Amino acid sequence: MKFKTKTAEFFFDERGFIVVEFLANNEIFDVAEAHEHIRIAKTFINNKKQRVLVDLTNSYHVPDAEAKKILAEFNLKTAEAIIVATLAHKIICAFYIKVLKTCKANHPVKIFMQKEKAVEWLLNHPNE
Repeated sequence: MKFKTKTAEFFFDERGFIVVEFLANNEIFDVAEAHEHIRIAKTFINNKKQRVLVDLTNSYHVPDAEAKKILAEFNLKTAEAIIVATLAHKIICAFYIKVLKTCKANHPVKIFMQKEKAVEWLLNHPNE
């Protein structure tokens, strides 16, 4: 089953993690969109922590500061692997990781440029 918002498509990978693939458009990523992402993620997890793979390789989205904070405060992740394609993506992710630390998030996050390495790393972290 797949779900789609104006900025991303979500599905549950058979290997046991949520996949968030950001779309190749330049829709605004605001607080409402962040809440929509969380609502959809909750449909997959049944209040249990899950691993998350975020693919930004086709994305032009830059969540606003409040949206980043909302996503960072979502505490039902056991690990988060983020796939990027550009230096700009890396910079945005570095800021997101800083926000995670201020929110006292307790899950590991790592940035990758190769999907295979991201999946391998993610599978080494258990779900709840």
